[in-house]
Amino acid sequence: MKKTIFLIIFVLGLWATKWALWDMKISSGKIVGHLTHMTQKGNIPFLKTWEGTVDEGSGDKLTTYFSVKDEVLAKKLFTYEDKEVVLYYDEHLLGWPRKTKLVVFSWKAKKAPVQFNESKTLEILEKTLFCSFLGSLLPNQDLYQKVKDFIKEQNLFIYNQYQKCNN
Repeated sequence: MKKTIFLIIFVLGLWATKWALWDMKISSGKIVGHLTHMTQKGNIPFLKTWEGTVDEGSGDKLTTYFSVKDEVLAKKLFTYEDKEVVLYYDEHLLGWPRKTKLVVFSWKAKKAPVQFNESKTLEILEKTLFCSFLGSLLPNQDLYQKVKDFIKEQNLFIYNQYQKCNN
């Protein structure tokens, strides 16, 4: 019985140590810069990691190294090399098997203007989400009317979008 309890505590201790060292987030943030390098590294197939470099300006102090766990995200970043990006990351206590402690979980192009006029799908999605939001206010008619009046006073563009929901 004592051996079983000891074994359970030992395994839980190992798991907690692993979590604290490699999975626990100690900070989160974003990096904005020029994606200069993206590569998959590692000699052991199941331990290969995606590693990258972002140049935030000039000089070594402004170069940030990061890792990516998500294969799909890494491949998208790989095709976006040599462009300006915004990377959102979590920092961990240790990086193993990754090369760095910074793990990117999301990204976007730095200067990618959305062309609302050119995308019918985006326009329909925009209208659907906005109209669904307004529809959720209908059970409370007082709140619905207050929001409608407020939008009419503050932002005529949004009010015109609101009018389209009734079509």
